[in-house]
Amino acid sequence: MLVASIHQPFSMISKTMTEQKEKPQKKYRYTKQLIRLAIENGYTNKDIAEKAGFSSEGQVSKWRNGKALATERQVQFFINEFEHLLKRKMEHLFYSESENQHEFTYHKIEGEIVLTHTLNYRRYNPQPMQKTGLFRIIIVNSGNKFHLIKQKKVGLNNDGSNFRDLLNKKNSHSVQEANWLLVETIKNLEPQQLIDKIDSIESTYRNSEEYIDKLVHHDTIPLKFIVRQLLLKRGYCSNDIIDL
Repeated sequence: MLVASIHQPFSMISKTMTEQKEKPQKKYRYTKQLIRLAIENGYTNKDIAEKAGFSSEGQVSKWRNGKALATERQVQFFINEFEHLLKRKMEHLFYSESENQHEFTYHKIEGEIVLTHTLNYRRYNPQPMQKTGLFRIIIVNSGNKFHLIKQKKVGLNNDGSNFRDLLNKKNSHSVQEANWLLVETIKNLEPQQLIDKIDSIESTYRNSEEYIDKLVHHDTIPLKFIVRQLLLKRGYCSNDIIDL
């Protein structure tokens, strides 16, 4: 509550109150995920609208579909109820090799995993065709930025020279994430920067002289389309997309 001091001019008090009123409310960057979590726990669009102070459900639909962000004040009730659950969903653990054998470095990244794309080696003999993932690309969305993560299969040499030995192994861990080692992380990419990085990855594999890169190049080609489609559905149209 703002209390006037006998030494403080009324005009200064009025100005302060106006500034506080006009100060934009902070947006909640995980609005979509929070709303969906609330719905999974039994709340309807009508319930959410009422808690947010709306008489209609239209704005809630925009939040639910990722077309708009709520302010923290609008969804404070659901932040209090579900943010601890949301945080668990939005935090992801990766690990990379250290200089010492059997020792690892652990890394945490926050955001929503929006794409996991495996680069496979395809073996046609014996039949039927067998696919073995050797590399993996993960895209994490954090607010308006994207993080690009590159991984390789556990046990694969950096140059891929032992990939044939890996193909015959059946000892993959039941926890899928334990089968992949972090190789590189590129953080805080704008949508167009993400597209450029993906195109660069495809070009690198296509022009590489490494045999292992040639084996998995075919799975980098559709990745260029998949990422453009992903971003288009999120409201970003790259410059090389032509209207029919």
